[in-house]
Amino acid sequence: MTDKPVPKTEFDWAMYADATFAGLAILIPLPPLDAAFEFYFRTRMPRAIARRRGQTLTPEVVRIMNRAHGDGCLAGCLMAPLNGTVWLIKRLSRKILYFLTVKEASDKVSSYWHRAFLIDYMLLEGHAAQPETALIGRSAIEAVLGDITTSPLLQLANQVTRGVSHIWRTLRKARQGEEDEVVQETRAQMEQNWSSFSAYFIELARQYDQAYREIEQERLSRSLEVKA
Repeated sequence: MTDKPVPKTEFDWAMYADATFAGLAILIPLPPLDAAFEFYFRTRMPRAIARRRGQTLTPEVVRIMNRAHGDGCLAGCLMAPLNGTVWLIKRLSRKILYFLTVKEASDKVSSYWHRAFLIDYMLLEGHAAQPETALIGRSAIEAVLGDITTSPLLQLANQVTRGVSHIWRTLRKARQGEEDEVVQETRAQMEQNWSSFSAYFIELARQYDQAYREIEQERLSRSLEVKA
């Protein structure tokens, strides 16, 4: 019996940089440029986290990890033009009412921090080694994220978000691998507060383990029913 991997709860900027940038991209006052930057940093997360752990993800596993929740729905594709129009109207209204945008950005930053931690834990568990286990792991991550109602990370995310200015310049530099004073301050804030979330992250890892087992068992049961 192999030892259970220990969740990595310590602060590591390389693990959470793209997650932070993806959330802060909402503050860009030019839709759909905000969504484009969010997509760029979000889809860079799995490979960046794997690289930090000395692992390499196959292209298929990367596609699984970056697949948007609910992809593959024909109705969603058919509704894309209408959804796009509604999305643009909502985005523009948020840019006019800036405090709503700050609230949304804080929620996004917090959510992406959760996702980055869970991706890292999934890698430590070895669930990203094969497409089959990656599918279960991704579903487990979505299940955990979907059950979160409150989080201690949100307060820090709000502090980070409210301290940001000139986000367009900051994210352009970040895309080129450069850090400006905004990134340096954000990094310092996170490093100063991160240790207080250790117990919370351990609980997230436990929830992931439980969700993974349940999804794995459900898939096995369906497979046996098909064969019967």
